[in-house]
Amino acid sequence: MKTITLSTAALILLGTLTVATADTTETSLENTTTEQTMTQTQTREMKQERVRQMNQMKEQMANMSDAEREAAMAKMQAQMQTQTRARQAMGEETSALAQDKVSMGERTSDAAKTMDKTRTMTQEHSRTQEMTQTQQMQQMQQMQQRHGADMEAHGAMEKMQSQTDGMGNNLPRP
Repeated sequence: MKTITLSTAALILLGTLTVATADTTETSLENTTTEQTMTQTQTREMKQERVRQMNQMKEQMANMSDAEREAAMAKMQAQMQTQTRARQAMGEETSALAQDKVSMGERTSDAAKTMDKTRTMTQEHSRTQEMTQTQQMQQMQQMQQRHGADMEAHGAMEKMQSQTDGMGNNLPRP
């Protein structure tokens, strides 16, 4: 009866491990970037292969003695713990990569905002320079017009003065 109980317990444990392994595999695959590229068919085939391997191992264990079975189960538990740790490490790496990706996206967004701000400031600076140049040109034109008017007035005054000087020479002197 002890043998049956141990065999039954071993099979129950293996059945539980089979389901847990399939669930762990599914969870692990969902957390990795490679799962995103796999098709549903590939994922299903991987699960079926793992279940097939576990069933094969169950058959082998059923044919083992109690001591061999205990040793095999201890070895399998150690392997599963190692695999679980590896999956957790992969999950942490994936999480870190996702955070890096988010951080990179934020930096890219910040760079785009900075470029937009720089572009806007450059456009405003160009407009300000154009307005300043336009004002300077208008001032120059006004100065040239005033200068022209001043020159014309100066010429008219000289003409008038020369006419008055010419009139003054014609006047009798006392």
